[in-house]
Parts: sequence; C-alpha cells; structure tokens
Amino acid sequence: MKKTLMIVVGVVAILLLSGTAVGYAMMKKEVTISFSDKEKKIRTSVLNGTLSDALENEGYDAAKLKKQYQPSKKWDSPIEKDDTNIQLACNCSVNLKVGSKKNEGLQTTQPTVGKLLKEQKVDLDNNDQMNAALDQKITNDLAIVIDKIEKRVQKKVEAVSFDVKKKKDEDIPKGEKKVTKKGKKGKSIYQVTAIYKNGKAMVTDKKLVDKVNPVTELVTVGSGDQTADNGAGGGEVASGSRIAGLKYERSMAAETTGYTASGNRTATGTVPHRGTVAVDPDVIPLGTKLYIPGYGKAVAEDTGGAVNGNIIDLFFSSEKEAIQWGRRNVKAYILK
Repeated sequence: MKKTLMIVVGVVAILLLSGTAVGYAMMKKEVTISFSDKEKKIRTSVLNGTLSDALENEGYDAAKLKKQYQPSKKWDSPIEKDDTNIQLACNCSVNLKVGSKKNEGLQTTQPTVGKLLKEQKVDLDNNDQMNAALDQKITNDLAIVIDKIEKRVQKKVEAVSFDVKKKKDEDIPKGEKKVTKKGKKGKSIYQVTAIYKNGKAMVTDKKLVDKVNPVTELVTVGSGDQTADNGAGGGEVASGSRIAGLKYERSMAAETTGYTASGNRTATGTVPHRGTVAVDPDVIPLGTKLYIPGYGKAVAEDTGGAVNGNIIDLFFSSEKEAIQWGRRNVKAYILK
C-alpha cells in the first residue's frame, strides 16, 4: 500500500511539472524582427518582455540601436501576442544627386530607393540613368546619383551661296558689268538631334532632310575698248570717251547706296526725284552731272551725313527699289 502511494505521488508530481513547462512555453511569444537596411532577420521568443528585451536577449545593444533605428513598435512596450513581425527602420543619412542638384546628408527612414525618391518627389523619366535599383535597400551613407538625360530634336536651316557665271560683251566698256539674271541663295535643311546629360550636350547628330538649290547669277562683263589712265584725281580720263552714248571726262570707283523720299528738299533746294544723288562735295562738286551704270543719268544735288569720300547715295522713288539696289561698288562717270 505504501509503495502504491509513492508511485501515485510521483506520477502527480511529473504531471504538475509537465503542465508547468507547457504553460510556460505557451506564455512565451514568438517574434521576428527585421532591419530595413539589412537582409538578416532575428527570430526569438519573449516572455512578458519588450522589444528592447528581445534584442538584448539576442546579444544586441538596444541603446545603440535606438539611436539608429525607428521601430514599428515602441522600444519599451510589452510584446503582445499579435506582435509577430516588428520592423526597424534605419534612420539613415543619404547623399542624393539629381541632375546638377545635390542633397547631401539627407535623413530618411524609407526602406528602399524607390520609396525615398517618392518621398522626395523625384520623378524618373524613361531616359534617365541611375546608379541604384528602385528596390535597393537604403543604407547609411548611400550615394544615389541620377543623371537627367534629355533628347532634343530641332531643324536647322543653312544658306547655300549661289555661283556667278560671267559672260563677256564687247558692246559694253571694259570694267562695266550688268546682271542679266539675279542669283538666289539656296538652303539646306537639317534635322539636328542632341543628347543632353544634366543640361550639357554630349552627342549631336546632324542629318540633311531637304535642300533648295541656289540659282546661278548671270553677269555680262564689258570687254570693249579700255580708256586710258592719266592718273588725274585718281580717276580715268579719256578724251572723246563715251558711256551709253554720253561723253564723259573721267571715271571713278564709287560705293553706291539707295535712299528714298524723306519729305525734305535737297541741299540745292530741289525736290528729290530719280536722277538725284547725294555726294561728298569735296570729291564731287554739287551740280556735277554723272552716269551711274545700272541707274542712269544723275545730278549731284544733295549731301548726307553718311555720304563721305567716294560714296554716292542714289535716290529712288520707292523704298522697294532702294532696298533692291542695296550697296554696290560701281564705276561712276563724270559727264562733260
């Protein structure tokens, strides 16, 4: 009887101890702790402990971690049954460069590069280049560089000069010339594609897409008898010489321009009309009759502030004619 009692007591003791162990095990809470900047995870069990306790149990310095991480659960709050996963977000310092703009020492708790860019409102274009992946983890002192790549396409028009074809004519005095067909510039149209990196051109491609050919200018050049030069006044003198059926006493190189009515009378008091020209009286006295190839007979009746030396300003009845004349170097003839 005594032996049977001892066996019963032993069995009861074993059952009590087993129950206590099971109860203890059931009271412990399994928890997984993840770091935003590390792949490693901590899996541990806690009995009525806090996040700090759980980390300390695994050999971590909780005080040090508190300075670097922001937890999804308060450090010193008890771990509850539902706290199966706790996140530690790194309070990291990041250097971010977008194009030419730098943001150094940027503090963030975002876990990935993509979420950091979203936080900073940085939009990536399809052509942009970045040294990190969007799902890359944010770590302390991470340097993120984004190069802004831009493609610009524009048209460029370049003028093409025209050729001048000359033909000799014995009926025109040597030294004179006449434009029988006015030349016209052509143009080449290019498509220019430029690749810019952070605002600086890196690659430029130029492609011809269209072309307008120039029009050749035809000029008749006089090859008739050349007048003799006696060196008087720097001009040419030839007794009995004629130009367009008119006798002249000398010729001179002149730079001619065109002008039109300003509403004022000339320096000699006349109303300007075709055939009126402005001269420098020290070179060509007022009242001198002239012949200007391409313009015709003229009389020196006016002066001008910009008319100096061998410049002769020719009057035209319309602005269009004056513009068409432009600026020409000709040989002017002083008539007898």
